[in-house]
Amino acid sequence: MTNEMETIERLTLENDVLRKRVAELEETVRQRDRVMQTVIDHVPALIFVMDLEDTYSHTNHACASFMGRSKISEIVGHNAREFFPPEVFASWRENNRLVAAKGEAIVAEESGPSENGIQVYQSIKFPVRDAEGTIRWIGGIATNVTAERRAEQRVHESQARAQAMLDASTDLLLLVDLDGVVIMANQAAAGWLGCTPTEVAGMRDVFPLDEPARRASLVEEVRSSGTPARFDAARDERWFEVTAYPVRSGDGSLARLAVYGRDVTEQRRAAQEQRRLQEQVIEAQRLAIQEIGTPLVPLTDEAVAIPLIGAIDEVRAAHFVETMLRGVEARGAHIVVVDVTGVSTVDTHVAEVLVRAARAAKLLGAEVIMTGIRPAVAQALVDLGADLGGVRTLASLQDGIAYAVRGKGRTSSPRRGAGS
Repeated sequence: MTNEMETIERLTLENDVLRKRVAELEETVRQRDRVMQTVIDHVPALIFVMDLEDTYSHTNHACASFMGRSKISEIVGHNAREFFPPEVFASWRENNRLVAAKGEAIVAEESGPSENGIQVYQSIKFPVRDAEGTIRWIGGIATNVTAERRAEQRVHESQARAQAMLDASTDLLLLVDLDGVVIMANQAAAGWLGCTPTEVAGMRDVFPLDEPARRASLVEEVRSSGTPARFDAARDERWFEVTAYPVRSGDGSLARLAVYGRDVTEQRRAAQEQRRLQEQVIEAQRLAIQEIGTPLVPLTDEAVAIPLIGAIDEVRAAHFVETMLRGVEARGAHIVVVDVTGVSTVDTHVAEVLVRAARAAKLLGAEVIMTGIRPAVAQALVDLGADLGGVRTLASLQDGIAYAVRGKGRTSSPRRGAGS
């Protein structure tokens, strides 16, 4: 009996040691669990572990709060279907099944309802294996990206509105970096390039900055002046007025160029047409002035008068001679009274014109009478040595008209105009 008692006593002591060791190990595990729980409770992301039947075994306070619970104990041991609408649960459960099937982690974007509305989470889901390597649980870490996604949505909507406004313009609009790479283009610019705005993005040195040397010069001009630069560009027989505006970075340095091109083809064509019409009007006015300035006045059936007024230039002189000879021929005139009372100055050119006109009229059988020669004009003719031989001179236009009416100087039968 002594040996049995000793054995019992020894086993009792060993059991006490084992129980103590188990208790210590259990306390160590609990302490580790508390440390781990404390750590994950201070993580803002949702952290959870669930079995393959979707029952939670571990979670943190952030996850409990998301599901509308104040205590983790209200989550652990419960199935996920108890906390979410069927369609949300089905979506999340599908991702869990994918992890179990692939045996590796996945990254997925998931959403779910909360007291603050629908929240969007970026979830990392991964398999958790037992000691034998068999997948028993699915772990997950979900980070709330709702604010980022809403901000991205606002940016996207803002860009869409801006793009719509840019596309509504018929002018070419480009945003390019300093190397000539297109960041954004509107529909009009893309149309000229034969593609879509999306296809233009990323292209380099496109119209109207399709010459690298011009672009480099333009960048330097905008950088040095700090003001918009303007230039003309042409493509497919169209003309554009282009303005490059500086777009600065946060530190004020030049970062990009906003290029604005307006098609001015029709305006330029209209301006050219207007100039052409103006030239026609000016020419018509000049001819009218010539006609008014060199009128041919019938005096009788055989006499005409041409009063000259103002300065006589080369063009007007030629017109005067043409008008006189045409009138003599058309009316069959024998006498032409040329009144120079209104001629302000007489130079060699004017004197030669008068002599030439007289000789030409004589060849047609007409006599030229010059009236209204003032003393200053007479002195100028003498000083110039003008040969007015064969040209009868009278004091005034009245005397010339009287002479013509009396028919003085008539040497032949009346001449008739063509066709009489």
